[in-house]
Amino acid sequence: MALIDLGEVCDDDPEPAVGRRPGMPRPWRVALVLGLVLVTLAGAAPAPRRVSVTVPGRAGAEAYLVGDQLVVVGPRSGGVPDDRELTAYDLPDDGRASSLRARWRRTVPDAPRIWPMAADAGVLLVTSNGGGRESTLTVALETATGRERWRQPGSPMLTEGGRVLLTVPGGEDGHSVRVVDPATGAVHWSVSNAPDRTDYRFAERGVDRLVWTRRSERIEVRDADSGRMLAEGPVHPGPSDVDMGGQVVDDLLLAVRMDPPTLTAYGLDRLDRRWTVDLPSVAYVTPCGALLCSWEQAGGMRTLDRTTGRTVWHDPRWTAGFPVGDRLVATTSVSPVREKVVLLDLATGRELADLGSWNGLQTPVEGGPPVASREIRDRGLLVAEFDVVRGRPRILDVLPGSYGDCRFYPELLLCQQWDGSFRLWWLPR
Repeated sequence: MALIDLGEVCDDDPEPAVGRRPGMPRPWRVALVLGLVLVTLAGAAPAPRRVSVTVPGRAGAEAYLVGDQLVVVGPRSGGVPDDRELTAYDLPDDGRASSLRARWRRTVPDAPRIWPMAADAGVLLVTSNGGGRESTLTVALETATGRERWRQPGSPMLTEGGRVLLTVPGGEDGHSVRVVDPATGAVHWSVSNAPDRTDYRFAERGVDRLVWTRRSERIEVRDADSGRMLAEGPVHPGPSDVDMGGQVVDDLLLAVRMDPPTLTAYGLDRLDRRWTVDLPSVAYVTPCGALLCSWEQAGGMRTLDRTTGRTVWHDPRWTAGFPVGDRLVATTSVSPVREKVVLLDLATGRELADLGSWNGLQTPVEGGPPVASREIRDRGLLVAEFDVVRGRPRILDVLPGSYGDCRFYPELLLCQQWDGSFRLWWLPR
């Protein structure tokens, strides 16, 4: 399908009333437009054929792209309780296929969660939880064969250095932490009495800093790959009998207190206090270019100066968003399944463009533009990416049929169909 930049596409919204100006009679205007369209299409290259495949699945199944494989996990065909079947399909190198070949299948424990980020090490991490605090189990499977390489208790996260951080919840003495090699499960370092309060700093590939808060409000900052202590010291942003929450954003440790509602920033390297500001209840804070974006529990957001904590601008309308260059793609809910998407100037909060209402807005993948989809009545699924420079959506395709959950990947769109099977499209760009 050839790509056509349509600007904002409306499906159920009525056309705005526009005053008609004197000019060319309507029949002549229609004829002229049709003529221009035919001339344009006559000179255009043949539209590329939409390429997609359907992959089997049942109700309750989930699918993930893991490197050059599509992994589907769901109920076994025989209906055996307490077990699920995991199937790995090879993706074609050239993006052209009428079907996908299943490379391997195996049974995994029920209620698994897939962690595909370890694909670089040739393993797929599958995590299941039997319901108890210490019953979480992570199994590493070989992506080429499905053979089990190792299994250990704990919930996994990937580190910046490509290792696996396993956390096992504990009792009064805290929990245990181990960092292991993804290919072999060999332990690089471990701690058996880590505090329950842990904050993480995420780098490009995974966690690179662990921030532990002890009951005495003493902070430890450790390198996630080596376990080496990088900074240690007390923090006292308020009365010691008031619970403190924390979050790491780039080189700042942000301590949140509810009574009185304050936000305090510390330098992550030396735990030196930078600033404290009075704020309404803070849900979470995200990096926003040269600023910080503080999202409030009751809805609304404000941008903060990183150096002083001063509020740069505040708007109660926006409930989520992410920066793209010097702009902010922000959203607010308009229905249980749709959200309004707008483009803001990040420095001032000024609204630059209304990008319409969508469901399934997703952040940029590997440097690509934001993408979204929405159902169009009697036509199918409209798929678009947002041009944040021009301030408008760019239509990628209108896919026939009706779908549930959809996930965007570079050049690919994965959707689950209502019968539980999955459809994978190679999107034209």
